Amino acid sequence: MSETIKKRKEMATMTKYVVDPPFPREIFIDLTSYCNHSCIFCSNSKLKHKYTMEPQMVRRVLREAYENGTRDIGLYATGESFVVKNLHEYVAEAKQMGYGYIFITTNGALAIPERAKPVLDAGLSSIKFSISAGTRETYKRIHGKDDFNRVLENLKWVHEYRKKAGLEYRIYVTMVYTNITMQEQDILRELVMPYIDEWDPHLLTNQCGNKSDNNALGHIEEFNIRGRTVSKICFQPFKSFTVTPEGYISACVLDYQKYLIVGSLNKQTLKEIWTNETYTVFRERHIKGDINGLICYNCIYNTNEKVMPLMPGYAESFAN
Repeated sequence: MSETIKKRKEMATMTKYVVDPPFPREIFIDLTSYCNHSCIFCSNSKLKHKYTMEPQMVRRVLREAYENGTRDIGLYATGESFVVKNLHEYVAEAKQMGYGYIFITTNGALAIPERAKPVLDAGLSSIKFSISAGTRETYKRIHGKDDFNRVLENLKWVHEYRKKAGLEYRIYVTMVYTNITMQEQDILRELVMPYIDEWDPHLLTNQCGNKSDNNALGHIEEFNIRGRTVSKICFQPFKSFTVTPEGYISACVLDYQKYLIVGSLNKQTLKEIWTNETYTVFRERHIKGDINGLICYNCIYNTNEKVMPLMPGYAESFAN
């Protein structure tokens, strides 16, 4: 538990670029695509349809992933984890199975004591609050909700409860920098530092190719893979995957339009999908740098070219 989030991110990018990598140690289960906020840099509000994963699917994924060697589990991706009222049950089941690191990122508005306590008690390893402004006024503009004070109070409570309960979960805060908030970095950092273990700010991205209009909000760097590493090849297809709320497997954690679906758990197991032809060819294209026509090209090169999904039958383009 002493491992820093910075170190974990560095480890996540360390991989051998081969078409048949080992089954991932870390995966993400996107419990829901619903979110209670509408951040201006996020694609969530553009989704046509939203879903919440069925409990039996969550338990199946936890079981299959663990049996194949996964030990780190993120219970979030495109939505807000605390929207899921039985989140604590999933954390407890993952803990009981033997997962060593169970983590979430949350906007924190729903992390009130009544909801947060069962999740923390169940064995959560870390909780990261996403707070992308340093003042109430700017926060409302960025997040679309007037929850700044509530989120700070919830953060403080999570900090105090850790001491009271003698638990060991880590607490982080992340901030996505935009032109609107660049001058508020130090303000927010000073507000939250007494209550967290690590400050984890993010450079603005185009959301893995999904939101080119973020370029109007601030500077976006080419080859900045999820704000973690500078490269022309993405580490994600070789190190992890995300299970969508419908039970599809995506090669990307921010696949809002389902352009990188490589299989469905209605047809194959996790292991079968990890080694299927669609995934293998996709990895091979990354290795060769042949990503033209994929949303990955827009992500890595920060462009807005026309792209095609890997499996068109699963894709859901944004609402107008």
